[in-house]
Amino acid sequence: MRHHTVAPEDKGTRLDHYLAKDKPEFTRAFLQKMIKVGSVFVNGKKTTKPGIRLNTGDELLVIVPSIRETGIEAENIPLDVVYEDKDIVVVNKAPGMPVHPTDHGAHVSGTLVNALLYHCKDSLSGIGGEMRPGIVHRLDKFTSGLLISAKNDHAHRMVAGQIMARHITKRYITLLKGHLTPKIGSIEAPILKTMGSQMVKVSGDEKAKYALTHYEVIKYIGDFSLVEVRIVTGRTHQIRVHFASIGHPVAGDDRYGDPKTNEWIKEKTGLSRQFLHAAYLKFKLPSTGEEIELRAPLAKDLQAALKKLEALS
Repeated sequence: MRHHTVAPEDKGTRLDHYLAKDKPEFTRAFLQKMIKVGSVFVNGKKTTKPGIRLNTGDELLVIVPSIRETGIEAENIPLDVVYEDKDIVVVNKAPGMPVHPTDHGAHVSGTLVNALLYHCKDSLSGIGGEMRPGIVHRLDKFTSGLLISAKNDHAHRMVAGQIMARHITKRYITLLKGHLTPKIGSIEAPILKTMGSQMVKVSGDEKAKYALTHYEVIKYIGDFSLVEVRIVTGRTHQIRVHFASIGHPVAGDDRYGDPKTNEWIKEKTGLSRQFLHAAYLKFKLPSTGEEIELRAPLAKDLQAALKKLEALS
């Protein structure tokens, strides 16, 4: 349960907007869903309307469902745990593993959440919502590498706060079509979600969100560039969209990539997913504030693809 008292400056604010502002670690969609299913009370009365206007002194009560109430089952799925303490667990996520079940009650098995529920014995934060217990940030299904999960709400808030303040360093390794030049540079281009689809794009629209990507070419391999990437912001599909926008899409990317390049690299190296790996994290531990650095070697399929590509060059 979470209690809120509406301050004078928030008089007239919509309920969902107030909660989104007061608790930025929740998604707007999650908050609206919570309201519609009757988990939010205003002055002791249940409300199911996200758009109601609040008054000074209104008392709000938000009931977040426990993990056991969600219907998501724990599954004994092996995890590559890179770091763990009483607050967090950091895993090297395997390629092809979805991070969480889909919304609207579709309890998909084989996700990281299913595995974490088994590994952590239901000791996961509830802030991410009923479908995403413990999930502070995400990786695409076919992106491998380091991902932080929180075991309690305090840890979730602390890690999420570092992400929002851009205090967490995230580095990725990717393989791009063509020879990227200059070898060291940045891409600063706002990103907009495309209405009615799961696609995003670089856009000058006022609703587009600021996005910044730094990169350094490690080496050229044939007609490709092996690149280390550091993202300052963490927008949906940021790396894939940014590099596609400058003519150097991620190899194997079936959404933003080049079909002919993808077909060639699959035939020659066997790579059947995007070449993108979350290789490095630096952040502060929630309880102690100690700074920690974690690394994950390239996934085996990416190592194999590189070896075959180098042999062809």
